[in-house]
Amino acid sequence: MNIKGYLSTAAFLLAIALSGAGCGSPAGPETQSTPEGPVVAWFNCTGYTVDLYFPRSDSLVSNAYTTGEVPGDILSHEEGTIAVLNSLDCTVQVFAVDSTGSQLLSVQLPSGSNPYHMSWDGNSLWVTLLLTSEVARVDMELGGSVTLFDTPPNPTSIASDGGMVFVGHGNWPDPSVTGGISVLDASTGDLIDSIATPDNVCFMEYFSSTGKIHAVTCTYTGDGRISVIDPLTMGISTQIHTGGSPCRPTETPAGFAAGDGWSSGSLFLYGESGALETWNTGIASSAGVACIGDTLYVTDPLSDLVIMADIQERTLLDTLPAGSSGPQGIRSLQR
Repeated sequence: MNIKGYLSTAAFLLAIALSGAGCGSPAGPETQSTPEGPVVAWFNCTGYTVDLYFPRSDSLVSNAYTTGEVPGDILSHEEGTIAVLNSLDCTVQVFAVDSTGSQLLSVQLPSGSNPYHMSWDGNSLWVTLLLTSEVARVDMELGGSVTLFDTPPNPTSIASDGGMVFVGHGNWPDPSVTGGISVLDASTGDLIDSIATPDNVCFMEYFSSTGKIHAVTCTYTGDGRISVIDPLTMGISTQIHTGGSPCRPTETPAGFAAGDGWSSGSLFLYGESGALETWNTGIASSAGVACIGDTLYVTDPLSDLVIMADIQERTLLDTLPAGSSGPQGIRSLQR
């Protein structure tokens, strides 16, 4: 089923910002070696670049890579590599963080599909295609070959555990679909189950340490919930009512954390048992979070900064200037 043009609320606001700013892709960076050790990588959504920060040497590499048009997701899919998903030119780019500049691979997805979010199951990248009601399986061992599978409308978020793929559904562009999760067989793409959730599944993340999937639902009216899902039972074991607009969660030494998106700079610190603490940090916005040790890295697109915060002491440590505007999605990598 083909679905015509809609970008979700966040992507729609981003498109407005892009049209007003008239940004173009910057010149490509030079190839050079990067420092050793763990890496924090984030994309600048209106600058079309990726920055790298190396905590061990306190080294910030601005504009390490040039992305495609409107980067919308980032993940670490193998040791030392990151993948960036670009919504408008419908590509997945793969970069090795041991050097800047050139990409390892670029994969073309269907034109006009608005690829939205990614997950990694150990062998393949999975991508939701919002406007064509499909998911794409990108086989990295076969040079990025793409297989498409149909899904119910409005596929937004995605998580995979190797055997199954969990596809979250939003409330646009087909207004008859408001949410829920479809469960697909990873080998065939067949629909095998569904899970009822609150409206508009915005983000999902599979945490191998607990074997659970965290599904974030939000209609941007302070109703944001994080549902903890057990893939074995296909049931929701816990729901955390944040009272905000949470984004993709990350694991921390004390549990999990999610930012409040463009709504505020608050951080939601929670556990799978249902415990919740809201940390009002005082920063402008908290669109993305990543963690290394006790340090949280929080992207603040309204201030063009990445904030370093001590999650144990609940204190702000430092700021990192984004190499270009709109830092948003962020991931940490161990090397």
